[in-house]
Amino acid sequence: MRATSIVWGPALRWRWLVCLTALGACGGSSHESSAPDANGAPDTDSSGSTFADAGTPDATTPGQDSSLADSPSGAPPADATADATDAGAVATSDGGGLFAHCSLDDGCIADCSPPADDPIATGNASYDLYDGCLLAGMQIAGMTEAWQGELLKAQAMNESGITPDITTDDTMCGGQNCGIWAISAGSASGDSPPGPCGSSAVDPFTGTVDYSHSYGLFQETPACEGTFLRSTLPSGHTCTGTTEADNIPFGASVTFYCESATSLGVTTSTGTVKGYIDAVESTSDALYPMSIFNPAYQIYVYLDHTWAINFAQANAGATGCTLMQQWYLSLAYWLTGNATTSCTLTGPGLAYVQTAISNYEMLYGKAWPYPGP
Repeated sequence: MRATSIVWGPALRWRWLVCLTALGACGGSSHESSAPDANGAPDTDSSGSTFADAGTPDATTPGQDSSLADSPSGAPPADATADATDAGAVATSDGGGLFAHCSLDDGCIADCSPPADDPIATGNASYDLYDGCLLAGMQIAGMTEAWQGELLKAQAMNESGITPDITTDDTMCGGQNCGIWAISAGSASGDSPPGPCGSSAVDPFTGTVDYSHSYGLFQETPACEGTFLRSTLPSGHTCTGTTEADNIPFGASVTFYCESATSLGVTTSTGTVKGYIDAVESTSDALYPMSIFNPAYQIYVYLDHTWAINFAQANAGATGCTLMQQWYLSLAYWLTGNATTSCTLTGPGLAYVQTAISNYEMLYGKAWPYPGP
């Protein structure tokens, strides 16, 4: 996660500043991928998506129906389905399809390529690489409208630039690498030592202090969430300590990362989780399904697990907010870890959401059609 322990306390990160001052890098530049497979996963069949309407939803609809206010995913209740469909909502299946065999415990293998009829397409292939998985994740999360996927893509642009690139130029995406390989990079990402939800204690596995980092399209943080961890190190593998460096070792030879916080244990709602961060890059490796560099699993974890928790905590203290305001609060909370009692954003959270909206306008070539934050 980018900003906070979603249940267990904040760790502030200000990487949005890099994007704000270099929007062409974080929000609009085209990066040449050095990936042999931009999807990061072997090909399978169907996208699993049944989105029916590729058009823009009616600007008067989102956020105006109070019956949606208690829905963590933004999905309408059963009695509102017909109205939502008439208003330009996109239909979903029963949550099967592309992510039918994915789970937090076993990982995910899926072809993230966009479907032929892609309701959240930008028209730029480098930004639509993972739409198949985004649509599948939306199905599982109960998100029924195209604007939700479009805003998620705008958030991913904030976090990683979407398009994969391997680089130590921290100005490109506000950290090390871009896209599925993005890794937060200390001060360049706005992280204070020992990193988001990190620990300055000696890592019991490496014998050094290993700061925490955020990874991937949405910059999820194992030290905050306890995700992407294997409790034991598989035979034949070594664990690479992240040390206290901004840019950490990266490449095919790195299959697991050790961070002090994850080695010592991450407190979650189900107990303490500890282990080694699966960082396998080879799509043919048996360890790849749970890898933090697997785009299908990145998206599955974010939308099937993290989003609902983040959304609920962001909106726990604010009442009377429209659905759109609830989404804004959730996006802001992802950055700051500070929940608000107001439906109106201020400060860094406001700037983060405004940057996401600017990203939307760049990605889709049109104005954001809903009330701003």
